[in-house]
Amino acid sequence: MSDLIEVGGFLPHGVCYLQQTNLILLHVVSDALVALAYFMIPLTLVYVSRRIGRRLSFNWAIGLFAAFIILCGAGHVLDIVVVWKPLYWLQGWQRALTAAVSLATAFAIIPLIPRLLSMRTPEELETANLRLREEIKLREGAEADLRRSLTEYKRAVQELEQFAYITSHDLQAPLRNVSGFSQLLMRRHRDKLGGDAVEFLDFIDKGVRQMQTLITDLLALSRVGRGDSSFTRAPLEATLKKTLVSLKPTLESRGASVQIDDSLPEIKADHGLLTQLFQNLIDNASKFHRPGVAPLIRVSAWPDGSHWHLVIKDNGIGVPADQLETIFAVFRRLHHADDYEGTGIGLAICRKIANHHGGEIWAESKVGEGTEFHIRLPREPATPISGGTPKLEVVL
Repeated sequence: MSDLIEVGGFLPHGVCYLQQTNLILLHVVSDALVALAYFMIPLTLVYVSRRIGRRLSFNWAIGLFAAFIILCGAGHVLDIVVVWKPLYWLQGWQRALTAAVSLATAFAIIPLIPRLLSMRTPEELETANLRLREEIKLREGAEADLRRSLTEYKRAVQELEQFAYITSHDLQAPLRNVSGFSQLLMRRHRDKLGGDAVEFLDFIDKGVRQMQTLITDLLALSRVGRGDSSFTRAPLEATLKKTLVSLKPTLESRGASVQIDDSLPEIKADHGLLTQLFQNLIDNASKFHRPGVAPLIRVSAWPDGSHWHLVIKDNGIGVPADQLETIFAVFRRLHHADDYEGTGIGLAICRKIANHHGGEIWAESKVGEGTEFHIRLPREPATPISGGTPKLEVVL
């Protein structure tokens, strides 16, 4: 350290200026102003870095550049000092340090060049912002169109459901007349009817009953999700037992038995609709049985993430693989009405009930080995919205 401040017999730099006051003053003032400017630059950089530091990923480069500028300013300060005191060793080492820092700064900023070149100009940013605003306007317009379309769709659905109610109600009156007069004709004039007349009356009565069943099922399909629907938490086993009570005569006539797992959970749902779903599935499971084989139906359920997974499995005739999805369509029948009675609406009702709960239903089957119906219902279904279409009471 003593070597750095040792004058060592050197003459101060002012001797080179022949101690001319004006010349010395020119150099000293110039070096002082340059040093002041050098010291102000890093202060400005530090201020800017603190203000926008979170948005810059190369603050280290700013710090390195600030150190280089400070050393340059220190060099000019030493230029002033050596005018009167020959600290040439200190000045030399200071310049060596400045050289090292300047080289480090130069090499450090080379990787930043591609990033700096890729930065957008204010004009490019303004163009991008303008394009973004135009895209936002287009998207807002598309969303408005979508909302209008959705509103129109809901209105069309409500009008269609209203039409279904009114039409179904109006269809009941002529059917009741046909049924009533055909039965009256059969009771009063059966002995007088000859030939095929009695058989034809039976066909009429059967057709009327099929039509009434079809209208009833259509009304059931249109009612799902209409009006007030309440989701309550209740044991699934109680809902199933209520279903089996209503199906008891049908199951006994077919010799069917139903097994219910002991660990059925409590679930939050519209249990009135679940009763209707179980009625359709269990009735189908007992109806489509193999000849000579007693129908056996098993109901089970278990947690499946955020859902409950319910399965109704039978040992019936099964469903072809290419029909597993189409069986849920309205009026879709795989068998002739003379072989298995029904309207082809029951499974469509089941799917609508599952969708109403925010769930899903699908079938898995192998022909001759039975069918499994899988239902996934959310543990916490969204609260249903009361229907907008007025609820009509239809006398059947």
